[in-house]
Amino acid sequence: MAQKVAAKKGKTIKKQAKNVSRSLIGIDTVFYILLLILVFYPPFFRGMYFEKEMFPTIALTSAVFIIWVSFKIVKKEPIVSTILDYAALSLVGAYIISTFFAVNIRASIGEVLRYFDYLFIYFMASRTVRDNKKIFMLLNVLVLSSFVVAIVGLGSSVNLIHYNGSWVGGRINSTFQYPNTTASFLMAFFLVNLALISYTDNKYLKAIYGVTAYTQFYAYVFTLSRGAWLMLPFLGIILMLLMPRGKRIEPFIYFVGVVIASALPIVKFNSAVASGVASTLIKWYLIGVFASLIITYAISFIVSIVNKINVRAGIAIAAVTGVFVLAAGYIVFTTQVPLTLKHDAEEPDSIKSVTRFVSAEPDRIYVLKYEVTAKNPSNKDWAYGIIINSRNENDQSTKIAEFYDKDNFVGEKTIEFTTLKDTKRLAITFVNNFQNTSVTFTKAQIYPKNAPHEIQNIMLKYKYLPEDIASRVQDIDFTSRSSSQRMQFYKDGFKIFKDYPIFGAGGGAWSSLYFKYQSYLYWTTQTHNYFMQVLLDTGIIGAIAIVFLLVSLFRSMYRVYKGYLEDKGRILIAAVIVSVVSLYAHAAMDFDLSLSAVSIALWALIGVINSLDILKFKIKDKKIYLNYLAILVAFVVMFMSGSMSVALSYAVKGDNFLRQQNFVLAEQNYEKAVSYDPWNAKYRMAYGQILTALGDQLKDAVKLQKAMFEEEKAVQLEPFNSQLNAQLGAFYLAHGQIDLGLKYVLKAVEVQPLRPENYQQLADAYNKVGMYYLNNGDKEKAKEFLQKAVDVQKMFDKANSKSLEPKPMTETTKKIIEESKKVLQEIQ
Repeated sequence: MAQKVAAKKGKTIKKQAKNVSRSLIGIDTVFYILLLILVFYPPFFRGMYFEKEMFPTIALTSAVFIIWVSFKIVKKEPIVSTILDYAALSLVGAYIISTFFAVNIRASIGEVLRYFDYLFIYFMASRTVRDNKKIFMLLNVLVLSSFVVAIVGLGSSVNLIHYNGSWVGGRINSTFQYPNTTASFLMAFFLVNLALISYTDNKYLKAIYGVTAYTQFYAYVFTLSRGAWLMLPFLGIILMLLMPRGKRIEPFIYFVGVVIASALPIVKFNSAVASGVASTLIKWYLIGVFASLIITYAISFIVSIVNKINVRAGIAIAAVTGVFVLAAGYIVFTTQVPLTLKHDAEEPDSIKSVTRFVSAEPDRIYVLKYEVTAKNPSNKDWAYGIIINSRNENDQSTKIAEFYDKDNFVGEKTIEFTTLKDTKRLAITFVNNFQNTSVTFTKAQIYPKNAPHEIQNIMLKYKYLPEDIASRVQDIDFTSRSSSQRMQFYKDGFKIFKDYPIFGAGGGAWSSLYFKYQSYLYWTTQTHNYFMQVLLDTGIIGAIAIVFLLVSLFRSMYRVYKGYLEDKGRILIAAVIVSVVSLYAHAAMDFDLSLSAVSIALWALIGVINSLDILKFKIKDKKIYLNYLAILVAFVVMFMSGSMSVALSYAVKGDNFLRQQNFVLAEQNYEKAVSYDPWNAKYRMAYGQILTALGDQLKDAVKLQKAMFEEEKAVQLEPFNSQLNAQLGAFYLAHGQIDLGLKYVLKAVEVQPLRPENYQQLADAYNKVGMYYLNNGDKEKAKEFLQKAVDVQKMFDKANSKSLEPKPMTETTKKIIEESKKVLQEIQ
């Protein structure tokens, strides 16, 4: 009897264990789905670059993470166990440490919160994505996300889809609102898509992947991102090398299929956009869809047959395809046709131009020889023009020659000109402007006058490339404006690093400091180099952390890649590795990872690598106490991000009331904004200015005292913000504290010395103070400050002399200085 009871109890326990196991598996699945959602949607909210979208996402991720870690505690599974885990933690730790040395505490806290968000995604991916099916699904979700990004970009080009900033200046920005980041994201997951085509055995699914790959590539091309264009072939080779034997040629063959399918839609894209008719673009897009379906299916059918017959046959096909691609590429990039620029008889005047770049040596006489047919039946001012600009090593442009021809003419002409001492290359622009005029250039060559054998042919018009693509291809050069600007950013960045070498200047270091260190006046809130950004934010400590992370990551990738010999698994691993390399590589020359959507995808992929490393090498760690610490930290992150999100909503309401001139309600909302986000200098300054307006209006000394406190606090929080310093200076001047007022107006110049308008503010302040003393009978004081107003000219000239691109003084500043001089002469 006892044995029967025991047996019955044993069966009950086993059944309960099975039920618990099933329920645990079910909970794992729920968290996995939540992870997929958290990875999928960020690109569609302006890439999560702005705090309005980012803070709610951080709060949401933190909440999911807290529940997930609690579940791990129940299962007694530690979430920190690998070297890569500690490396990821070290980078976040570096950002936390740098906050204590930050020049902008609010920006630094924001960056720490972002990195915690990435860390939470990484840990969840590390312990949730644990088999091929889940890796496959995660990669599909990322590919689908990039597909939607591509669709939004293409649709916005003809106003079929309305997304602010998605189509600007003839380039696809899509939901990231920045073309280079869009290109980076599309490129990374286009490569993943090529791997997935090879991974699946279902030919119909392959065809669908062909459509998504075609869409990604189509949008990627019209981001017109030269850096991404240059990187794609190298990353494609890496993908092929990582693929298992028998599969290495497949990504290349499918890529060729995508190019063939997209060729006609790409050629027709500009005309479709110019027409403004959405149906035209849809027609050509659908033609590409059907072409990609058919071509991908046909390739998959051929590849499967070849693989069954003979591996050598597959290699032979790949070789033939390669030759075909090289030949096609040669034809595309070398076949030219005459360049025609014209205005019809009823077409209004407008600039139509094409610019071509050629290399040139400095201080040398060159000859431009060209064959032309010009028509000017209405006797306009000119039929065509040719403008030649010299570009130096910083890609600064200086006009060195221009020629305008009015006559009807058919034949050959030459233009002789001399390059400058700093010329590195030439930009030759062919122009047509007037109604009922036309010009056709059939040939153009350039050569040194004393060495006609050193001739260069100028590619006037590519036969098979749209002009916007052709112009970007022509301008691929390390001395181009974009490249030279980035190099200057890096040089200026190292100036900042020298002053903040150990712990950095905290998150947001570049945007807070670059005005003070810039070599010429430019405007960019990003360094355009992720690794430089980490260096400036966190100093040597952060540099060590990022090196630790990358070394640990590549160690894990190597171990995982070598450890998984199964063909299917290797394809997925190859896809993950190449996408990680792609995102990091492009981030080395742009600010992609400042858009949190890209960083979230990257850290999820790094988590996948870590997950496979844990499974393969059965890494165990019993430090379960770290789970409790993780929950505590996540609660803090959730609270702070939620609080800052609420503050932002109050600030938006406050701005709305300000526009309505309702200062009372604006004050109430900004008071709440400051209470929820006390480190935000801009909130405090806005709150202070509202209090100032009310205090002046009501003659309320208490409000004015509170206003002064808030504005002073704003400058303390962002001491290198020129605008905030000027605003505080204006407050002091308006309320009789002249010395303090001038101190902060002068500081506004010191922290941004190359902006001409800052000198205008300073000269105006000195002039008004001088006139104030003059009107009050104090001539000595008046002379002192009026002389300072005059001396602003010397300050400006001194700062401007150090600029690589000197700017002229504003006319208003000149006028203030002249008026000050005049009054000084009258006093004396």
